[in-house]
Amino acid sequence: MSTNRIVMGFDVGGTKTACIILNEQGCVLGRGFGGSGNTNFIPLEIANQSFTDAIESARKAAGIDKLQVECIAVGTEPDPAPVAPVIFSLTGCTRIVHKKEGECSMVGGLVSKVGLSLICGTGSVGWGRNAKGETSMTSCWGPIGDEGSAYDLARRGVNAAFWAWDGRGSKTVLVDMLLEMFGQKDMREVCTPLYTSENLRKDFASLAQLVTKAADGGDAVALRVLRDGAVQIAHFLATCANNLGMKEYLVASSNSGLVTGSDYRYFTMIREELKKVHPQAELVKPRFEPVVGAGLIALDLIGVEWTDEVVGNIERTWEKAAV
Repeated sequence: MSTNRIVMGFDVGGTKTACIILNEQGCVLGRGFGGSGNTNFIPLEIANQSFTDAIESARKAAGIDKLQVECIAVGTEPDPAPVAPVIFSLTGCTRIVHKKEGECSMVGGLVSKVGLSLICGTGSVGWGRNAKGETSMTSCWGPIGDEGSAYDLARRGVNAAFWAWDGRGSKTVLVDMLLEMFGQKDMREVCTPLYTSENLRKDFASLAQLVTKAADGGDAVALRVLRDGAVQIAHFLATCANNLGMKEYLVASSNSGLVTGSDYRYFTMIREELKKVHPQAELVKPRFEPVVGAGLIALDLIGVEWTDEVVGNIERTWEKAAV
């Protein structure tokens, strides 16, 4: 077996594109990042630039002059075909495999081909595979759905502030927080800058931090928004498992700041709500990020097993390969 084969993995989210370069021993040679590469929400030229930035930063971190990649796994919802020409030209690779974000999260989080994963960043996804190889995906409907995601929590929180301003809803510090953020004295004046953003989905999702900050201060409305989001996430995870005939299973949690922040408050809420539906299910902190899952899938596709040695090499070289 050759010792210089390299693969590449991508995790393409609503706000960033992560890239990893691995050799067949599992050593992380380089990691890179770009902006959003999800062509469902952004123009192709922006996606192309995001992939270019991610690939080039990873290549430079790896100290490689010219890439010659054997296999690439791209974890994204839309078909990566539109950005494939850019990937081909920068990596020298002729084999790109499209994988769902949820699969990359599950493989990276559990280092297993069986189980569930939760993605909860700008959007939200429940993805699972059972021992028979059957798969299921729940949520992941974009801004109209994606319950419990940063976008959804922001929408719920901002709406609660609107209701409070009208007098229809309970008082909440979210009103003052939004007025201060946008430099206004009237909530009606918040609408224009809120809805005319050039990247509405990304910028709106960022407002979820107001909800979590308000919850940190004990705001009852913000805490209720988080709890409602946790209930919805538990529901779509349990539904995903039911679709696969699974009652006892592991779920690799999202490693996004939304879930891991505030001393894992949201993580705990989701775990509590999932236990109410499936007592034998367990939400666990992920072993690796989704981009590592994409890399592991690419290694599997060239015949490299996920041995303890390979996984150990990833753990040992992960931090050293940072941009």
